Amino acid sequence: DLISYDAVLDISLRRLATIVPAITYTGMYRIEQNGTLSSSCEDQVEQFMSQRLSEQSLEASNTTTYLEMIYTQPCSGWHQQRPLKEEMAGKHHSFGGSLVSSVGLHIPPKRTHFQRHILDWGEVFQSNAKKRRCSDDDPNVINMYRSRKIEQHQFDGCAIIHHPTVIRWAEAIRQYRIEKGDSPNHETMVSMLTKRRTREEAEQILKSKKHFCVLITRTTMTPRYQADGLVRHALRRLLGKKYKECLGLQAWQGGAQIMKEMNMTKTGPDNTYEIQDAFKFVITMANEQSEGYLVEKTIHPYLAGSVGITATPGAGKYINADALVSCSIPEADLAKVQQYYRGSVDKAFLWMPFNTTPDMWTTEKNIQPIVHDPYNDKAGRDEAVLEFVTEQWEEALTPCVDKIVALDKDNDAYVKKLMQPYILNEGLRSLFDGTYIATSLLHWYLVMGSPIVQGLQIEKLLATEGMLEQTEGCGVP
Repeated sequence: DLISYDAVLDISLRRLATIVPAITYTGMYRIEQNGTLSSSCEDQVEQFMSQRLSEQSLEASNTTTYLEMIYTQPCSGWHQQRPLKEEMAGKHHSFGGSLVSSVGLHIPPKRTHFQRHILDWGEVFQSNAKKRRCSDDDPNVINMYRSRKIEQHQFDGCAIIHHPTVIRWAEAIRQYRIEKGDSPNHETMVSMLTKRRTREEAEQILKSKKHFCVLITRTTMTPRYQADGLVRHALRRLLGKKYKECLGLQAWQGGAQIMKEMNMTKTGPDNTYEIQDAFKFVITMANEQSEGYLVEKTIHPYLAGSVGITATPGAGKYINADALVSCSIPEADLAKVQQYYRGSVDKAFLWMPFNTTPDMWTTEKNIQPIVHDPYNDKAGRDEAVLEFVTEQWEEALTPCVDKIVALDKDNDAYVKKLMQPYILNEGLRSLFDGTYIATSLLHWYLVMGSPIVQGLQIEKLLATEGMLEQTEGCGVP
């Protein structure tokens, strides 16, 4: 995962350098570390930067040159105490020394450099539960979130980067497919996700389908989930109740044995497509239903020749929603269930009794949360939770069920879905050619007042270099 994560950032930084002519990207240097970083690491990095700059006939000592090192993983603050050496950046200045501040950035009086590190906050719910906050106390930290649902953990003006994990996992899938022989060695993320099937190919795929639908998950709830993660389970149950049974391959409920009987391989974020080709539909709803929370689950059905079902708001701004069944569930409905969940990272699976109401909780102090553990056979697992959320969300999810039923009965419409690529415009100016994160970084530099963007007409740049529309009428993020 870390290798694919770094590869995506490498692509994005290269793209940033094509958008902003003033930026020269020297490349990514991977430091192999064993517990602690040795003192020679910075020498290696500096040598690498010097060599790359020299190859491009640039001098690091030029008075107009700003040097910037970005660490993709925080390394115990070692880089904050070890600035680049004199030969790289002019006279040595420590962070506590004769620095002047300009718009929150540390800028030495003459030649200067910046050393920053990326801080990936992970799951939004987990970040909130641990009271993680985006802060501008250290302008050398680039705060990165997996979702655009960030209002609850940051204050106005705090600069952040949005990095949908679908990008890094697309890179991991690409690497896996090449190793497995499913893709040629020259395959890129863009070429993998822009392939279009012919009508004849799509019709042959439809004929090969053996099963209606599948949901593949490792569990129903974990301590880092919000109630959102249960939407997929409610949809699976509603499909069975209103139309046809949708198979649930859940590892904690004997799913591993079912997979063995069906001659299916063990799945992971990089290879789940291998077991989906027998199914017409795959429920690909993520752990969280918020804009920008895009994960690898929507890629696998596309590669398998199936149709994915998502409920990510605004998914069409990022990927081609015409290749999927896009459902929606109002935030108010999610909140209605979320208020019952009292679990946390430290105390998991706690729910207020389902035969009570929020009004009762303030007046009747004896009403306390109950544990519904999905791994506890003797206590009935979390069957009561699944029944409750299915009942609560039935009205909101019925239009989604109707969409799936209609598509299942219309072979021509289904074939047209299979003919759609995952992304449009040949992948240009998309999530997967580095454009999205590059422009997000550009905004970060703008908010932080970096000299890199001084004088740039950002809106003009984005009009010619920013994201292109992926789904007609959905706009861009």
